[in-house]
Amino acid sequence: MAKTRFGSLDGIHQIKKKNAAETTIISAVLFILIFVVFLFAVSKASEGSEHEQRQSLTDAIDRAIIQCYVTEGRYPESFDYLQKNYGIIYDDEEFRVDYVIYGSNMRPEVTIISLK
Repeated sequence: MAKTRFGSLDGIHQIKKKNAAETTIISAVLFILIFVVFLFAVSKASEGSEHEQRQSLTDAIDRAIIQCYVTEGRYPESFDYLQKNYGIIYDDEEFRVDYVIYGSNMRPEVTIISLK
């Protein structure tokens, strides 16, 4: 290597190589950390979205049951009847609707089950 009046420059090149390696490792660790935080945030956002969809479906079914009772004087005999006559639309790959009738004069019990 080159010699100066203060000595050899070999030590300076080794320090620069060492600093470059440390910088690369720190950058990689920071990138992985930021990526993990991003995935966690996306996961939480999708959970909130699923909860909102479920709540929206619950509210729509409740409104349709009440509307049917008010307009027809009886509760709907099946969930299919609600879908056909009161416009209930939902993603059947994401949710399952359990519709149980106890009697013609009793409000049906509706349970929404998340499939994912």
